[in-house]
Amino acid sequence: MRTIVLSFVLGLFLMSCGGEKQSHQKHEAAKEEEKLTAVIYNAEKAKAPQAYMKLSECLIASNPTAAQTYAKRLKSAMPSEAAEEVNASIDAIINTDDLAAQRKSFETVTAYFLEVAKKGEAGMDIYLVHCPMAFNNTGANWLSATNEVVNPYFGDEMLHCGRVMETIKGK
Repeated sequence: MRTIVLSFVLGLFLMSCGGEKQSHQKHEAAKEEEKLTAVIYNAEKAKAPQAYMKLSECLIASNPTAAQTYAKRLKSAMPSEAAEEVNASIDAIINTDDLAAQRKSFETVTAYFLEVAKKGEAGMDIYLVHCPMAFNNTGANWLSATNEVVNPYFGDEMLHCGRVMETIKGK
């Protein structure tokens, strides 16, 4: 009888620990999801910045063909008053499958969207991220919709190289 009672108590104890562990895991997963959710205030303003983010994802994945596709989508989402230099950089991404060249052109596209964000015209919260090792240690910036550092200039080579420099609030 004593063995049965001890087994029962031990079983209850183990079940309660497992449930607590699952609850903790669910809580951690919810926190992580919350951290990585983009905050969009104005969907219309955010169209081009979101297309920029998709292009960035293609470069993170080191997929030049997908980068060409999303650069075309970005081009169609760009406002008509966008600078000629940024449009030329988007065209350069569209017209090459050379990943290194695409990443170099992406730097100019980033500079444009950084100005858009700083003017409060991005329609969403933007994180400015910097990698000091990009382009032979001259460094480069990129923008992210989340505060997770995933590097479009290196992809898998150095995926998390960089740090968030600034949070730019959307309007």
